[in-house]
Amino acid sequence: MSELLIWSISALMVLAGCWLQSALGFGLAIVAAPIIVLIKPEWVPVMLTVVALPLSAMNVWQLRHHIQLRMMAVPIVARVPGTVIGVWLLMTLNVQWLQISVATAVLMAVVISFWGRKFEVTRGRLAWAGLVSGVMGSTTAVGGPPLALVMQHGEPYRIRANLSLYFMCSCLLSLAGYSVGGILNSELLWQSLSFVPISVLGLMLGTRSRGYIDGGRFRPILMWLCGVAGTVALVGAIWGGI
Repeated sequence: MSELLIWSISALMVLAGCWLQSALGFGLAIVAAPIIVLIKPEWVPVMLTVVALPLSAMNVWQLRHHIQLRMMAVPIVARVPGTVIGVWLLMTLNVQWLQISVATAVLMAVVISFWGRKFEVTRGRLAWAGLVSGVMGSTTAVGGPPLALVMQHGEPYRIRANLSLYFMCSCLLSLAGYSVGGILNSELLWQSLSFVPISVLGLMLGTRSRGYIDGGRFRPILMWLCGVAGTVALVGAIWGGI
């Protein structure tokens, strides 16, 4: 597969993921990671984290009046030890196990979301969600489901705003960890930055889609995309190891 084709497929996945994250509050890695990890595994999770940082910052600016700073301080602080654990796992896992981890994380998110009941948002649940999100986000870039699950029954505009703030901070933490761990180099950084213009387009599309998504359609769309992407990645990873 040529580099141009790899970039093009990845750009399409990033566009779809940025659209979903801007429309729902999370979803970039859920859509993009399972496919990109098969065709260019060295881009996961670093490239997605680089792309998610400006995307989250733009969403924070758009939704800044709805952010609950005091509440979000808890998962942001809990993300720190989760990031440390995640970076260590990323440095010890081989490529096939990374692929399987991404796919399994996505499918687990689908199952948990499908069977999940209404949760009261407490500081303890936010702390655990932040910790688990840190581990998942640093190893696979799929860090949204734990926190989104805890917050899923809130007002959509507050969920989007709070998740965007959390992801912006978590991206900074993860990128710092990648730099210290020697995972992020200049070549990978420049490759990742080439996808940032795609994220801007995804933001524009996602912003326009929020009203449509909020009309009771977000859950079927999310379940379908997560299930298909996770299944494809898991089958591909297992098949590649045979």
